Amino acid sequence: MNNHGCYLRISLQGMNTFLCVISRKPFSSTVLLPKTSFPLRVSSKQRKERDLWIMKTASFDQLYQWQRKNLQAEDEFFLHDGPPYANGKPHMGHALNKILKDILLRYNLLSGKLVHYIPGWDCHGLPIELKALETYDTQKSSVLEIRQKAKLFALDTIKCQKAAFSRWGVLADWNDNCYFTFSPRYVTSQLKMFCDLFDKGLVYRDYKPVYWSPSARTALAESELEYNVNHVSTSVYVKLVLHTPLPECIIGVSKNTPVYLVVWTTTPWTLPANQAVCFHPDIKYCLVRCKSNVDHEYMVVALELYQSLQQLWLRDLTVVKEFYGKVLKGHFYLHPIQKTKKMPLLPSEHVTVKKGTGLVHTSPAHGPDDFLVALEHKLPILNLVDEKGRYSADAGSDLAGYNVLDKGQDVVLRLLGSNVVFLENFRHSYPYDWRTKQPVILRASLQWFVDTEKIKTAAIEAMKRVVVVPTNFEKTMLKQLASRPYWCISRQRSWGVPIPVFYNSSLPTKNAILHRGVVERLCELIMTNGIDQWWLQSAEDLIGSEIMRELQLLPGHVFKGMDIMDIWFDSGASWNSVLPEGKQADFYLEGIDQFGGWFQSSLLTSVACRDHAPYKNIFVHGFVLDHEGRKMSKSLGNVMDPLSVVDGDGNQPAVGIDALRWWVASHVSGNGSNVSVSNQLIQQASDDVQKIRSVIRFILGNLHGVTDFQLQQTDLKNLGFVDLYMLHLLTDFVETTFLAYRELNFRKVTSLLSYFISNNVSAFYCNIVRGRLYCDSMMSKKRLSALYVLSEILDQVSLITAPILPHLTEEIEIYHPWRSGKGGLFRNRRFTNMRNFESPDVVECIKPSLSIRNAVNKSIGQFNTQQWNVEITAFDSRDLRFLQKLQLKESDENSELCELLQVSTVTLLGKSVPDPVAKEKENVSINEDNLMKTECHYSGPIQITLSKTKLAACPRCRRYTSADGKLCHLCLVVAAE
Repeated sequence: MNNHGCYLRISLQGMNTFLCVISRKPFSSTVLLPKTSFPLRVSSKQRKERDLWIMKTASFDQLYQWQRKNLQAEDEFFLHDGPPYANGKPHMGHALNKILKDILLRYNLLSGKLVHYIPGWDCHGLPIELKALETYDTQKSSVLEIRQKAKLFALDTIKCQKAAFSRWGVLADWNDNCYFTFSPRYVTSQLKMFCDLFDKGLVYRDYKPVYWSPSARTALAESELEYNVNHVSTSVYVKLVLHTPLPECIIGVSKNTPVYLVVWTTTPWTLPANQAVCFHPDIKYCLVRCKSNVDHEYMVVALELYQSLQQLWLRDLTVVKEFYGKVLKGHFYLHPIQKTKKMPLLPSEHVTVKKGTGLVHTSPAHGPDDFLVALEHKLPILNLVDEKGRYSADAGSDLAGYNVLDKGQDVVLRLLGSNVVFLENFRHSYPYDWRTKQPVILRASLQWFVDTEKIKTAAIEAMKRVVVVPTNFEKTMLKQLASRPYWCISRQRSWGVPIPVFYNSSLPTKNAILHRGVVERLCELIMTNGIDQWWLQSAEDLIGSEIMRELQLLPGHVFKGMDIMDIWFDSGASWNSVLPEGKQADFYLEGIDQFGGWFQSSLLTSVACRDHAPYKNIFVHGFVLDHEGRKMSKSLGNVMDPLSVVDGDGNQPAVGIDALRWWVASHVSGNGSNVSVSNQLIQQASDDVQKIRSVIRFILGNLHGVTDFQLQQTDLKNLGFVDLYMLHLLTDFVETTFLAYRELNFRKVTSLLSYFISNNVSAFYCNIVRGRLYCDSMMSKKRLSALYVLSEILDQVSLITAPILPHLTEEIEIYHPWRSGKGGLFRNRRFTNMRNFESPDVVECIKPSLSIRNAVNKSIGQFNTQQWNVEITAFDSRDLRFLQKLQLKESDENSELCELLQVSTVTLLGKSVPDPVAKEKENVSINEDNLMKTECHYSGPIQITLSKTKLAACPRCRRYTSADGKLCHLCLVVAAE
């Protein structure tokens, strides 16, 4: 039989042929056939039942509690769970994230650590609230009705997701030890943290422009935005009449000549709220003469931009005079809508000449730079847009009630009239609400903020001490931290944690009342009566009479704030509720998008409260995409349901949990790249697991009939070179895969595992020793040596595989001849139990033989190697010495060298002067005498002559070692025992 490198499925076909032949012979009862109940394959119909049976038999649901109670580990591993959003069915992104976490947990458990992992859910927020509103009249439903419906929806989602995560084998206490951001314990912890930050001066209320979602009617943080690169805005250049003339000596025209300032904006709807035009004092501007249909017009623009404007506007512009921006200081122009209202020209460093005109329309209610200009120059923050994104009555009768992103903008353009110099559609990246998928606006409103300016330096330094995998991915987050002046944490919705403040109706609403005693009282009410107490109780009842007197508040003159906290503040505070006091998580593991989300909000809250990051390490993975690199979308029809992958449905067969977990591991290498999924990739994962399963079954079957005690009596000194070499390969495999695990390169782990099983174990070792296993006497030293090696392979491969395929490895334990019924792999075994078999001397000795094996297999090709004799002539004494360690006699049919080459007989010769030998060719032909020659090279040239054997196949062992077609010598010895 040929021994080309092929995995066991092919090799087993040869073995099965061998077994079928001997089963029809009278010697079949003397052959030691593999015996095991471990199934070679599990059908699609049996897959779900099989997985559930394994989980029940191995007590998957009790392992987390068991290790917390029973292990006395000095080292503890903390993995803090980023809470998934409780608003939908489990998807492939969930599978990727949760299974990766489980691999990391199980790896650390097997490394001898006590693992700490409490899964959680993010239960508040707009998507859940919108689901609740689907069954209510939004105009008539009360806050409490919305909250109750939202809670029920979140609970149903959590139940569904929890069942899936548990089904995937994720190590946790799913019944009694999860966290939920709407639980009384969590909410009260968050309220106290808010109070702490307020007392430190890190939380404040102010009137500022923030991202506002008209579709959701609430403020948003940067992390709640997604950018539509194909958004089309109306780009407009508008001329504004300069009200106070510039000196003629500076601009070169008479002071009676009308002069216009030209501004550019892609948000013309903000022009009614214009409060100033900004210029840069050190930029050079010019007065240009623009030829119009009627007469010449004079306009002021940046000198550096006038030529590009000339090309864009398709107008002839002639520079009349150049001057620096500082001469514009103290001058005024007329408002673009209220055309008799005088407005100031103001200097500002944020003005550039990268685009536009070098003169910036400034509307403090609708831009961060505009807002800062207003603070510096004490301009009014004029907001003319309501929470629905419509102009308010203050905008005037022409605009009131119109949507600013739709009809309202058209009205503004009509009111501008001839002041529009140029107008075009402008395609650019624009922020959208990540939930409603609708465009947002910048709109000033009273909101609550975390003052990140005060903590950004400490946060950046803390982040620099965090190890991020992959490296350098934290740079974007550091850049965001450096440029983030504040974090808006208030939302104008119902379903969330209340901001526990009150307002005195006789004072400006900006002055909030936050009292620690009131927060403590609210927390007691929530722990006793539930999370809706803020909405159920009156302001007076929540404050209590004693604090009302202390604060000199009058009943009827105090009211509750109705804002809730940003869900990123909810989840960002999770370390405070989940991790033991003072502890840092060893790892946060989430998608790459969380640098702008949970990683950042967790860092900011932790640094604000306790001056260090909540994590030591961050591991990020990419997004799940289809095989064409597209996002999962129902409209594209490319959504894959992980539950259907595991358990099957009407359209696809079940492949089981092992295949899903293998798909995850085999696509994550620690570089943060996106992960592809398709039916073909899932099937490939299933096939890979099947190859491992086939080898495992072969080993389990051969271990039948011996005990662990018998194998442990094996003296390594008595093992043959092939056995020792296989143990060396095993040690090398284990060390390499451990390194890949430490690097979080799970793709490399699966690649190494597949290669080792298919090539080193199946195609190499199992093919070589099957003769010993089947045909030697049960307790022969050579057979026990092979079984010892196979047992070590099984033990160490099981441990290496266990973090990725815990179901398969626990199934192995269930069917293991001497481990069955002892509690399973994760309760009884650790990586520290693995032995090192590194044998460099053995490797050196066997290398010439391996070179000969490769040359023989290549020469014989598809023929059965057992039908060939091999004559080996070594011309180097070192090579000969190495070969003689595997074969003592000159000619032998039962030597280690003969077994390694899988041939009939080996003749080993040594010569001092090499004969001319035929060089090995790609296709070696066989001559009339069934003789061919080739060569290989190790220390020196080795000549190999192959000839067809004259011997017949032994009817018992099927080796071509019988002179008369009867039992060969070895089989006669065994039969006589």
